[in-house]
Amino acid sequence: MNIVKFFARYPLLGLAIFASLLVGACYPVRLEADWPGLATVGDQKDILLAYNDRIVMIDPEDGRPVELRNDDGEVRLDDDGNARIWEFKGVDGQASQFYSAPVLLDENTLLAPTYKPTDNFIFEVDLPTARIDGAGVAVPGHVVADVVKNDDLIFVGLSERNLVAYETADLTERWTINTQHGIWSHPLIVDDVMYFTSLDHFLYAVNPNTGEEIWKLDLQGAAPGAPIFYEDHLYVGTFARKIFEISTAGAITSEYTTDDWVWGSPIIISDILYVGDMGGHLYALNIGADGLSERWKAKVAERAIRATPLISDDYIVVGSRDHKVYWLNRADGTPVTDVEGPRVRTLNGEILSDLLLIEPSDQVDIPEPYVIVSSVANDNLLAAFALSSGERVWTYGR
Repeated sequence: MNIVKFFARYPLLGLAIFASLLVGACYPVRLEADWPGLATVGDQKDILLAYNDRIVMIDPEDGRPVELRNDDGEVRLDDDGNARIWEFKGVDGQASQFYSAPVLLDENTLLAPTYKPTDNFIFEVDLPTARIDGAGVAVPGHVVADVVKNDDLIFVGLSERNLVAYETADLTERWTINTQHGIWSHPLIVDDVMYFTSLDHFLYAVNPNTGEEIWKLDLQGAAPGAPIFYEDHLYVGTFARKIFEISTAGAITSEYTTDDWVWGSPIIISDILYVGDMGGHLYALNIGADGLSERWKAKVAERAIRATPLISDDYIVVGSRDHKVYWLNRADGTPVTDVEGPRVRTLNGEILSDLLLIEPSDQVDIPEPYVIVSSVANDNLLAAFALSSGERVWTYGR
């Protein structure tokens, strides 16, 4: 590998990949994060955008920040008479960075993990007011992965190493699992077993209540994406240029070699697995008794496809580090073509986060499904596109 060419090609991910190449050696490597965390909340599907120094709530209908209201439904005003918006920046006087999506602790409380230069916290944020009580709960490392809540526990992966379980009642630590490198994706819980990947090359299966290891499997390369579960098997991609099918007993039952490293999680619809790689390829793989087999492969983007593909009806929509969003035909991976040519839309920044699909409902007054795309550019932090036409409906920036 030509390292100089690689760093020129992947500037944002260079430190992460370099760190993964050094796993097993005793080099202190700082891992960096630079992608927004996205989630929706409530029947209104308000979008929570966590990026850099704040978390903001966005109305999916028009892309505007959600206004705070009092118990009578009236908009709250600041001292200058301007409407107060739902925005959280941590504790006054403490610089915070946010990259992982907040998770609901209960119907009125969000948990918001931080990525700070020194001390790191999980804040409990009051959903109606965007305020917190106290200074937050300290955690022993940076957090870039989305946290997961399950029954009475919260699971937090740390970007340098280890996964920690906290009690939901008071956020005290119950257990810690030691890993040799960082965890950059959320754990998956299936049938009382928790599975998670690490940059230390392993897929772990543990008891979520006790943290006791059930098994761990060497994936031959760093695994920054979360595993998924489908019909009694796990599926995960790695920097070993592999997609693995794995039994719940921890055995590799099939594998497929990709052209480049795989970061994002796959998605499976109707026995077909879809996933992108860091070279801009998209794959559709058959899942069956004979294991994984190629249905089709397409060179879609000029640069990396990090995020999980979005599948809806006959469409596949993917975002890339080349700043573009691509619409593809699900049947064969060919571009969806409009009168003007292939349906490709451009944002001002790299697209690293998973896309969201917002559907019309009684609570969401939109004429058709919207594809929500996030980039790392401040003037294009979020954009909504009509699924059927690719028309840009709104843009949020700051």
